[in-house]
Amino acid sequence: MPKIVDHEQRRLEIIRATWRVIDRIGIANATTREIAREAGFSSGVLAHYFKDKSDIMANAMLAAHTEVVKRMERSKLEGLEGLREFMLQCLPLDARRVLLARIEISFWGMAVGDDELIALFTDEINRGYQSRVLAFLDQARGRGELADGVNLRKLARELHVLMDGLSAQAAINATAPKRVEQTEMLDAILDRARA
Repeated sequence: MPKIVDHEQRRLEIIRATWRVIDRIGIANATTREIAREAGFSSGVLAHYFKDKSDIMANAMLAAHTEVVKRMERSKLEGLEGLREFMLQCLPLDARRVLLARIEISFWGMAVGDDELIALFTDEINRGYQSRVLAFLDQARGRGELADGVNLRKLARELHVLMDGLSAQAAINATAPKRVEQTEMLDAILDRARA
């Protein structure tokens, strides 16, 4: 009797193998052959699930974002507390989140000059990250937690720049800010916005 293959599970195994390869040898050396070897499959199996390395990287980036969202689904916090918790989940505060930051930064390198990947990333950021941040800020405004005159879009952009900057630093700088300093930076931005 032929073995039944769980296609979603196999795609996830390939994505996780991609994460490990990038973490170990970087995106430049992360060939589809190396990813297949890490996953324990042939290169032909990868071709069955992904059209090329860019497709693998795009899915690796999306899976990293999904992991953050799943962690946040357990939280019942709203307003500024919810926003702070969401940002803490996004920041590279521990080894796992530094790995996810490396995946993100690696994807950026592939996306430069590729209109399709840029469009995918822009949609993911607008639909995923920005919409969640703005929803928390709308809650905070409704609860009277924000100072008068706070521009929600500008604050969301500042938080995005903080997250991306810290992620890039964590991915390539051994002396990047650690957990305490990252948290202090986040809290400084949020404190300026509080009522």
